[in-house]
Amino acid sequence: MAKSRKVIAVYEIRNTVSGKFYIGSSANLYERWRTHKNKLRAGTHPNPKLQASWSKHGEEAFVFIKTAEFDSVVDMGACEEGLIRTHITDPLCCNLSLWQDAPMRGVTGEAHPSYGRTMSDEQKAMLSEATKQQWETSDPRTGHKHSPETRAKISAKIQEALAEGRGGKFIPSEETRKKMSDALKGNQCAKGYKRTEAEREAIRQRTLGNQNWLGKRHTEESKAQMSKRVIELTTSTEFPSLTAVLEQYGLKMTTLRRALKSDKPISKGPNKGLHFHYL
Repeated sequence: MAKSRKVIAVYEIRNTVSGKFYIGSSANLYERWRTHKNKLRAGTHPNPKLQASWSKHGEEAFVFIKTAEFDSVVDMGACEEGLIRTHITDPLCCNLSLWQDAPMRGVTGEAHPSYGRTMSDEQKAMLSEATKQQWETSDPRTGHKHSPETRAKISAKIQEALAEGRGGKFIPSEETRKKMSDALKGNQCAKGYKRTEAEREAIRQRTLGNQNWLGKRHTEESKAQMSKRVIELTTSTEFPSLTAVLEQYGLKMTTLRRALKSDKPISKGPNKGLHFHYL
């Protein structure tokens, strides 16, 4: 699923056999899917529900679906959290947190979903074993040592570089530099070929706009899922969306989201004392 450009989007990983699904988002959609697959294949994915479903039904049972694409990471996050809040009570939903940035970065104390919970010795042992397996597979050289012959060669190269005043830093020879330069010149896949004007225009047209969403519109149901209603508790004022709150009080999205996550009044600034809560 390699792509040439980064895509900001909300996605879904769905088990077509059991119906279980996981909602996520990323500013680099296809790289995130690659990361998910690598961890699931290794059995070290941090989401135990998704990992168990993958291990039971196999990779062929899963599909990766782009739910919605955005120009802004803020809009992407609001959409993801809206969808999670809608589906979190569904027994088929594999998400473990209401928030976009799980594990809960920056969220401590009672606001954290794991507050007051104590892991059993069995759970601790499972986490320890999974971490060890991840480290064993993350680096192909884990557990391997250079032979005495290899260490001697490395040492000789370093001493040679130091003797030449290169401080141990790799400086390629003129011959190597020439080879590197030649290898990077021109179109290596079709050396000497020049695209016609028709081909250039076709490429330009393919890269214009959002081709996956061209001509489509969100349904009213989708808009409702992406829009989260908020109440300001001190005045009992209700707002249909986060954007409406920003327009009313001149807040920044980061400030509003922080206040909503902590579920505490704003502690400083011109809007000190305002207390926001999701409806």
